[in-house]
Amino acid sequence: MSKSKKSKTRFTSLDEFYFALDVLIERLNADGHHEDALKLNKLIHEMAWTTGSELLGELMLALKGLKGIYSQELRTEIDGCFEFTRHHRKILGLENLDQ
Repeated sequence: MSKSKKSKTRFTSLDEFYFALDVLIERLNADGHHEDALKLNKLIHEMAWTTGSELLGELMLALKGLKGIYSQELRTEIDGCFEFTRHHRKILGLENLDQ
């Protein structure tokens, strides 16, 4: 992975989050977790027509559902992306919809 594509677990914008999500998908594929990568990639591309909050909700559920055996670094990236979606939906006042 190039330095310019170094993933982040703390994001200051949705653009940074989506960039890091693309990197996460690349890392999942590179580590042999093709189904997990495909699931996330499909969500991003098939839900492009939906609202941002709906997409974040679906991504949150998908990230929470990733239960494979991952390296610690990859698990940290997954958890960081999940926490961002959860926190961002809370900021938007949507956390009650997630229960």
